[in-house]
Amino acid sequence: MARIKKLPKFVKLIRPEKVIKAKFDVKAFAEVAAKAAALPDELGQYKNHIEEGEGITTYFWQTKKLGYGDWRWSVTVYQHDPATEPSLCEVVMVPGEDSLIAPNWVPWAERLADYQALQIELEKQSALDAEEASVEKEPEEELAVADLEEGEDAKH
Repeated sequence: MARIKKLPKFVKLIRPEKVIKAKFDVKAFAEVAAKAAALPDELGQYKNHIEEGEGITTYFWQTKKLGYGDWRWSVTVYQHDPATEPSLCEVVMVPGEDSLIAPNWVPWAERLADYQALQIELEKQSALDAEEASVEKEPEEELAVADLEEGEDAKH
């Protein structure tokens, strides 16, 4: 029989990778999270998924929520490797390309400044309009007065 030599203490034996025993269905995990976040019958058909890298994947489902045409449920999941249990990152509704979305928020100070600038412009414009109207009316009044004087002279 061959004699087995003892290895020095500083040498580590490298073990082969373990065989993956449990694989998690990450898509099913994400679907359960989306169903938990949505109201009953709001989660639509599965659309697609995006591999974001570093074990992060985002899954998308259509929504059946009224008033949210072309919006999608988005579920982002992290899984270190196929043997580890996935972690839920976020569940949100995101707009699609043709979705109706609110305009960007503008701070109150900026909106107030825009309003005040508009009011000043409107006041200037109304002053110009009033000045133009008074200039136009003056010759008409003079003609009307002149017409009365001539008519009075003709009667006398």
